[in-house]
Amino acid sequence: MHDRKASFGYRISLLHRLIARFIRDSHAPLGIEQGQVSFLAELFHTDGVPQEELSRRLHIDKGVTARQLARLEKAGCITRCVNGENRRQNLVYLSDAMRARRDAFYAPLNTLSDTLANGFSPEERRMALDLLERMMANMLAVLEPEESV
Repeated sequence: MHDRKASFGYRISLLHRLIARFIRDSHAPLGIEQGQVSFLAELFHTDGVPQEELSRRLHIDKGVTARQLARLEKAGCITRCVNGENRRQNLVYLSDAMRARRDAFYAPLNTLSDTLANGFSPEERRMALDLLERMMANMLAVLEPEESV
């Protein structure tokens, strides 16, 4: 019998749903959907990224990426333009309006990180992040073996 208390998948899945709910509730006043947060966070980190590169970095299907970016563009959060050096690429940029909301965008995410690590010592926090990174690497090695070499 499968013991869900010993299952990483069960616990990570439940944690994912709780985090998604928190993000959905906290970003709704900004007009940002939960599924759009990772795209915006990546663009705040590196603006002017090719659309295909966003898909790759976030491990999200290209079709899903295109749909989410279309919604973000319609909402005025991003702009897309053809890459002058490679006309087959769309470069994705944050809009000026979205850049102006950087603090409001990150405030709930900072609260989320603090909440998740509540009661952790600095060493436990580093250890938790290291273990999660290793779990992600393990999954990528199985799902995308050519990229994890």
